[in-house]
Amino acid sequence: MYVGLGRVAGALLAVAAVAATALLLRNARAEPGDPLPAEVTAFLGASNQQARSVLEGLRTLLGLAATLGGAQLLTSGGAAVAGRLDVAPAVIGFTVIAVGTSLPELFTAVQAQRRGDGDLLVGNLLGSNLFNSVAGGALVGLSGRGEPARLGYPVLAAMAAVAGLAWLVLYRRYLVTRIEATLLLVAYVMTLPLIS
Repeated sequence: MYVGLGRVAGALLAVAAVAATALLLRNARAEPGDPLPAEVTAFLGASNQQARSVLEGLRTLLGLAATLGGAQLLTSGGAAVAGRLDVAPAVIGFTVIAVGTSLPELFTAVQAQRRGDGDLLVGNLLGSNLFNSVAGGALVGLSGRGEPARLGYPVLAAMAAVAGLAWLVLYRRYLVTRIEATLLLVAYVMTLPLIS
């Protein structure tokens, strides 16, 4: 028996996305003594703050446009490769496309780790996965036509187990040792046979 990502699941995920966003916004208020507002002000520069904000906004929009364009090229190229190699599209999606679309988060995570900013690191990794799983799943489910996208229970169980493992690893002070990082990587590799 398989679980389908149809309109009912899409609607449930949309409600979950709205609830998660509301919860994140509620908890996003800066606490007294939080260094982030001062860091942002220092980065933008008090003397030319408005011009710097406009410039950073434009850079953000250009980066987003490049990311969307790259994702489109990666998706179409990955589907073409899957067709030529006679490989299941799910395998390409779980490997090539998953790695390609995760590179922005990976580079951001590496930079955050090098700067010692654990909150940004965890927020980037977990936030992107939360958005992809909940909001992305809602869009796919609500806009789908015909037969809904399906995953077997072993894949869903593996996803839940890896998410639980990641939570356990990050539970203590947002620290991940090299051994734990290796364990997470091995867990990812072990899920690949489930989709072949």
